[in-house]
Amino acid sequence: MGIVAMLLAASWASSSMAAEIKVGGTFEVKANSIWFEDAAKLLQWQKLQKRGNAKALASYEDKTLSNRAAWKFVNPLIVKIIGFERGRHQVKVEMMTPGRILDSTWFLDTAALQQ
Repeated sequence: MGIVAMLLAASWASSSMAAEIKVGGTFEVKANSIWFEDAAKLLQWQKLQKRGNAKALASYEDKTLSNRAAWKFVNPLIVKIIGFERGRHQVKVEMMTPGRILDSTWFLDTAALQQ
């Protein structure tokens, strides 16, 4: 498969996922995804990720995780979509997986979602 075909397939897959995301929908979040407590920190993370500077991204992740402004969970977890910013590739979710953070709200990049 050529580069162009792979890029088109990836673009189609991500736009297909975005088309399926609806408020009230339930999704599984991929293991080891970064969960943010506010949209501004997620937006900053997305900007750094888009720029492709791995060192700056890793530094930002370390800082936000250390300050507990973001979290990483080892296992995939179930969430309900309570808000969706299509243009920003952001969702606001409510934790549905039973445990001490049940019903908590988070901000995620849409790439963290899987069905």
